[in-house]
Amino acid sequence: MPARGSPHPAAAPIAPPTQPTLHGSPTRVYLNQHVTPYLLEGMKRLAIEEPEKPLRWLAEFLAARSREVEGA
Repeated sequence: MPARGSPHPAAAPIAPPTQPTLHGSPTRVYLNQHVTPYLLEGMKRLAIEEPEKPLRWLAEFLAARSREVEGA
């Protein structure tokens, strides 16, 4: 049923996507798939912990996540 006074017919509800749509340059797609999720996770934790040496902390966090995700 269209909204009152709307010239547009009511559309069926659209389910949200379950996976992100890959777009942009190959470099952007690669970074979004393999780097960005871990970098964002680290930056969120960094903001919470506020370590004295933030760059070293982030480097160590990313190295640890790399070992977990990529192995040895």
